[in-house]
Amino acid sequence: MALALFALGLVTRIPFATENLYAHDSVLYLRGMERFDPLDQRPQPPGYLYYVLALRAIDLLVHDANRTMTLVAAVAGAATVALVYVLAARLYEERTARVASVFVLTAATFWAYGGVAYPYTLLAALSTLCALLFWRALGAATPSDRGRRLVAASVAWGVAIGFRADLAIFLAPLWLLAVLRTTWATAALSSLAVAASVTGWFTASALADGGIARFVEALGVQTRFIDEHYGVFANGPIAIYRNTYDLARFLGRGLYFLLPLVAAALLSAEARRVEMRDRWRAAFVALWTVAPLPFYVLVHIGEYGYVFSMLPGLAILAARGAIALAKGIRRPRTFRWIVGATALANAAIFLLSDAPLSARDIARQDRGIDEKVAYVRDALTTDSALLVTAYDAVLVDHYLQRAYPVLAYDPDTTRALTQALGCVQLAVRPCSGPEVQVVLWDDLLRAEGAGWRERVMPHGARLRITSAPRDATLRVREGVAVEVVR
Repeated sequence: MALALFALGLVTRIPFATENLYAHDSVLYLRGMERFDPLDQRPQPPGYLYYVLALRAIDLLVHDANRTMTLVAAVAGAATVALVYVLAARLYEERTARVASVFVLTAATFWAYGGVAYPYTLLAALSTLCALLFWRALGAATPSDRGRRLVAASVAWGVAIGFRADLAIFLAPLWLLAVLRTTWATAALSSLAVAASVTGWFTASALADGGIARFVEALGVQTRFIDEHYGVFANGPIAIYRNTYDLARFLGRGLYFLLPLVAAALLSAEARRVEMRDRWRAAFVALWTVAPLPFYVLVHIGEYGYVFSMLPGLAILAARGAIALAKGIRRPRTFRWIVGATALANAAIFLLSDAPLSARDIARQDRGIDEKVAYVRDALTTDSALLVTAYDAVLVDHYLQRAYPVLAYDPDTTRALTQALGCVQLAVRPCSGPEVQVVLWDDLLRAEGAGWRERVMPHGARLRITSAPRDATLRVREGVAVEVVR
């Protein structure tokens, strides 16, 4: 069944694979494949060395960086579906396992990320694999078996950290829970196993980055940047509000119709009674699912894919909620209808709607890159155009090969901006003509004021363009509102 689910996951992901790099970080991973240097954002610290090395190895056969990354994303997404089935079957029983795997399979944003050049489906797969290994250690029949399994799980956790460093935080509670049921000797050996695995990753990353001092500097730069712009310690309570808002938005679109079933699992007295029959299991599921929450609320959550660390656990809870709901209304035959309707509704959001990260939205963005690049090259000259982007600067530079001047900013950190459009102020050489063609590249930017004309691409992406004299000024408000003051 697990192999069949893996195959189904792969078949449903590959047809939606994108042809172009998806976003800012995708370009950074490409650069990391070319030369590993986290201090130079190749990719961003901590560098994810094992992920980059895996990409390099696969690319020796594929010879296409984007296709390599989308292939890894598809395989990791399919593996997550299969691993959720295996873990849920060991935690509960076959029925829960089948339903939970179907819920992960049809989760809209998880489906979308199975076809783009991002590593977040790998985050879900590694988190679920390590959780499975820790649960096997907890459930071992004898102390010796428990010790051997915990050491093996500890090594696997340490290796997983080399792919996704955030797993060091997210899986630590499960490791501690497993350690509580072992001897001091086994706990010490497991600690050494984790330390050796993490030290191996850190040392290899430092050597690849030019030395320990340089790698530590890269980690420090990234840590300070996140803390200064997103963390509660530097920004106070407003950071909690912003991070919580983003977390709710990302979880909402990751779960959609699973949300009522998760609520049913938490609110149903029958469901709570069943869970409390095995307090170790209840603690395990709770810790695995909510461990990322403090980090996301207090430090940073910047992407839809971050919540994939929580999605497998929430899918299992939703499966338990479906069972509890059918029991609660005393109509057991409605169980299949509840599950089927939920899975089909989530699948429809991805396949048929125009929601963010639906198949249509992903295709519009993917095809739009080619279409916008072709239009800019055909219609605009490099010495009289200015591309404005808040989110896609690295993508624009990559696909236009740095031929056009780009005004880039981060709307999360730059809420207001004023920029003169003269040649000297833009540092454009060469620069010709009394006017500049200001082009809003990002669909999410809002063009304000008169004079803007819209160019809609065949697949729905768009450019907003206006002609402005060289003595005009460009202003940005609220991070996304762009106006040319003539």
